Amino acid sequence: MPARDTDTAIGAEVFSPRYDLSDSELEELTLRLLAERARELPEHYRLVAIEVDGRSPFSNVGRHVERVVFEATFGNDAAEMTDEYGAYEETSTFFISIDRETHTPSGVLRIIEDSPHGLKSLNDAAREPFNLELDEAFRFHAITDPTEIWDIGTVAVLPDYRRGEAAVSVQLYRAMYLSALVHSIKHIVSIVDDRPLRKMRDFLGIPFVPLADTPPGPYLGSKKSHAVYGYVPHFLPKARAHRDTMRGLLVRNALQRLVDGTEDDSISLDARPGA
Repeated sequence: MPARDTDTAIGAEVFSPRYDLSDSELEELTLRLLAERARELPEHYRLVAIEVDGRSPFSNVGRHVERVVFEATFGNDAAEMTDEYGAYEETSTFFISIDRETHTPSGVLRIIEDSPHGLKSLNDAAREPFNLELDEAFRFHAITDPTEIWDIGTVAVLPDYRRGEAAVSVQLYRAMYLSALVHSIKHIVSIVDDRPLRKMRDFLGIPFVPLADTPPGPYLGSKKSHAVYGYVPHFLPKARAHRDTMRGLLVRNALQRLVDGTEDDSISLDARPGA
């Protein structure tokens, strides 16, 4: 991917990362994003997911959702979000889910690519309480090229869109997986709160394992978070195997979307696998 600048001029518009949009700013950006990127998607989908470069003004829709969810859940306000993610804005990409009926965002997943600043989850895992040795983690998971790693920096879904088999998180994980295939990504790392991690592993079958056997600990307002690792080529076969388990049967429709891609035409990526 091309080198990025945090402040970017698009036409006459100068962009800077922000986590505190006003209601009118959020509405304007969301409507523009739908107009520019969702027209190609079938009209019968209420929820659509759009991949947005972190340099685009539209990426602030994702940042706003991150702040709203993390402030309510962990007390992370706009200032803390800016401090935590500022070094990684240039190499962030956002997958933003939007409700077409309400013209409002419903959730976001951010990935961070490798850069001279490194990856946030690995940098944070090297400190208290995880104290991970990064070289050891690379050896443990046979990682030889850091450009083949994506860091899931955030997953944030608004409360009305978290429950049931139509949960926005399934759409976001699928969008990220498809984009990872496009970019030949082999490794995923993240630091995830205990509750959503249990949902990802136990119900959706996403094969995250402890990052280099690192035990959980408190992190950014979460009482118990896990540093995790996933091998992208294992995602599909592991999730398919999970589909036939008792828990998998309980969320069959969600797994059809996640594993079989039955609603991939609700997702707008910058490029498609095999394109």
